[in-house]
Amino acid sequence: MDLHVALTSSDSLYWFGWAFSIFVIVFPLWLGRNSSTKLRRNFEKSWAALLLLSYIAMTGIAMYRGEASWATSLLVHMCGFSRVLAILYLFKSSRWIGVLVTFTGIAGGLQSLLTPEFTHGLHPVYVFDYFFNHASIVGIGIYIIMIHKERLQKFSWLKAFGQTQVLALIAVGINLLTGGNYMYLMEPPIADNPLIITSESFPYMHVVFFEIFAALNFWIIQLLLSRIKVDKSVEVNVT
Repeated sequence: MDLHVALTSSDSLYWFGWAFSIFVIVFPLWLGRNSSTKLRRNFEKSWAALLLLSYIAMTGIAMYRGEASWATSLLVHMCGFSRVLAILYLFKSSRWIGVLVTFTGIAGGLQSLLTPEFTHGLHPVYVFDYFFNHASIVGIGIYIIMIHKERLQKFSWLKAFGQTQVLALIAVGINLLTGGNYMYLMEPPIADNPLIITSESFPYMHVVFFEIFAALNFWIIQLLLSRIKVDKSVEVNVT
């Protein structure tokens, strides 16, 4: 049985997922603005722990149901890398991690929320993890700027884009070892997305355009987030 499912805007689950995602993005911003530093740090650690536990629960159920595999269940998609970066940032508040996850999380997370694609079917735990993770990695970049008061430096988008090429090389290596399709570098996703451009004569045409659109998305993210006024009156320890 093929468990690979792509949702469209005609599915009620699509809009439920978006409503839940908006809550996941907005609630940390509200809490961060209306809580003490101690409560905020405890919340951030809890957020990171829930991201980790959600992945463990999803993977555990997939293994129990015989749906997990080296080719599909590792955190090697862009949003998987972003989950790891988000967890590390929420625990450590490292500046370079925060910058990288801001770009990879917002760019990859928004695309995934616009065109949800499930590789193991629509088990409730999978659905929760999908929307919680993608909303979290979108929200963390905004949270870093609005709550941690960390403004993006000039050309941060270009540096982050270069770092994602390293992640892509890791994904290629794991794809070759496992027969997987992490970061959709071997085959295009099945979701109905106008940014997925393919060619019968060149099977990796979608990757070329992924790179072009990723660079463009990173640049746009830099432009938009740079417009957010940062008040440094809130002290946050960032290493």
